[in-house]
Amino acid sequence: MHEGAALQRAVRIRQPADFKQAFAQGFRITRAPLAAVCRPDNGLGHPRLGLAIARKAAPRAVDRNRIKRLIREHFRHNQRRLPAVDLVFYGMAGLADADNQRLRALLAEIWLKVIDRCGGSSQQLSAPTSA
Repeated sequence: MHEGAALQRAVRIRQPADFKQAFAQGFRITRAPLAAVCRPDNGLGHPRLGLAIARKAAPRAVDRNRIKRLIREHFRHNQRRLPAVDLVFYGMAGLADADNQRLRALLAEIWLKVIDRCGGSSQQLSAPTSA
């Protein structure tokens, strides 16, 4: 792993209460089969990421892990452009069938929607180049 490549603990949503708060107070962004809940202004000064990819959306662990890895990588590349929000990603049926290119396109749409609704940098979003 490259230096600085790990997603730091401070930018991850880890507590169940934080997940509940995001789902209760956030708005939904749906780009089937991927969706996110965005809770504006988390009060921390930086965005945080939570993952709730259920077995129903991706039955095989290898698919859930691939999806989560891709979301974390895309978040890490774009977090400086995002406003201080809590983002919790979840999946719908058929998520496991989406290839990496499709997931990257969906994530780019979601980032743009978050920036549009909550503020943030209008700089070009970056997409990880690895496959």
